[in-house]
Amino acid sequence: MSTKSSTSTSGSKTGPMTRSQIIKSYGGRPNFQYSFGLKMDPDSIEEGNAILDAFEQQDREDWEAEQKEKKDAKK
Repeated sequence: MSTKSSTSTSGSKTGPMTRSQIIKSYGGRPNFQYSFGLKMDPDSIEEGNAILDAFEQQDREDWEAEQKEKKDAKK
């Protein structure tokens, strides 16, 4: 799973996207929630947080793999 319908940002020179950056890429928390069919109630926010956790983890893993590939390519 990658952020914003498979738009990977893990090529960033500064590192993987943060939760805040992911939310901003959707135009804010309400837009993020609504894009996944979620509301702004506590249960939906909790589900949105789980989605954000998965996005952060996947983006971090992608970024780390790209860094390893770059390092290996220099050898």
